[in-house]
Amino acid sequence: MADTLHIAFIVHGKIKAKSRLLAKLSEHFQSIGTLTFFTTKPDMCGLKCSSEALGKGATILIAVGGDGTVNEVANAILTNPKASELKMGILPFGKGNDFCRSLGITKDLAALRKNILFAKSRLIDVAELEFTGKEETPSKRYFVNIADVGLGGFATQMLRTGKSIWGSSMTYFFVILRSFLFYKPVKVKFSSENFEFESPAMSICMANGKYFASGLGIAPEAKVDDGLLDWVFLLKISVWDYLKKLPQLKKGRKIQHPQVSYGQGTQCKITGEHPIPIDMDGEFVGFTPLTCRIMPSALTILA
Repeated sequence: MADTLHIAFIVHGKIKAKSRLLAKLSEHFQSIGTLTFFTTKPDMCGLKCSSEALGKGATILIAVGGDGTVNEVANAILTNPKASELKMGILPFGKGNDFCRSLGITKDLAALRKNILFAKSRLIDVAELEFTGKEETPSKRYFVNIADVGLGGFATQMLRTGKSIWGSSMTYFFVILRSFLFYKPVKVKFSSENFEFESPAMSICMANGKYFASGLGIAPEAKVDDGLLDWVFLLKISVWDYLKKLPQLKKGRKIQHPQVSYGQGTQCKITGEHPIPIDMDGEFVGFTPLTCRIMPSALTILA
């Protein structure tokens, strides 16, 4: 069995003490199969690394990084003709690691090794998003955690262009505060199979997982395997509203506020009075208009 395993580790290039980590990975996993290591670079993102690994015969991809790396590895698997035969593992070494919070995945190498050896895995849903890419061309990508239209997309633009001098939680906290100061509600039209509405909004979240922005439980009832996406609508919310409700967000509780509402569905369409930025799994990817649909049990995760 061990001889048939081909495991590829897709490692984010900016992880601290990367050489020591790679040595530990070799030590823990070399006895159970063939290992290959790919380190992301500015000209070699996780998607390209993963596609190259799959082309060389890997059947298990391990994303070693944050939510962005997880998203890229997942997209490589989901766009592969043999997607149903492939498995994905995660070692959370990123800033937010929000998707792993929903699955209870940690940095425990022994637990990952056991999951590989005994084929302990679960099927999760993913969401397909069609939108306008950064180059103003039609784009399609998948997300495993949360896509956010409006404030979140604006915040990730700010996060990627600024410098971080704090830890992940404080970095996200200050970026969100700054976003509230500069981002204003935009009139949007939302439609799903259940309902539709048109209103100025700060943010609309399409959630498969519960958490985003380094541990904020924005979608408390979201489940990664229920065949549904959870909608979270934040309409005319002020920075003071956010600060007052922050303890509830951190505890993963629903927000009681007249400008906050929730829903569920399998698909939706969002348009705005002008293009609105989109955050997908913690990365800025493009703009509205968009269509989104759930793909039940589409990805096998070692967990």
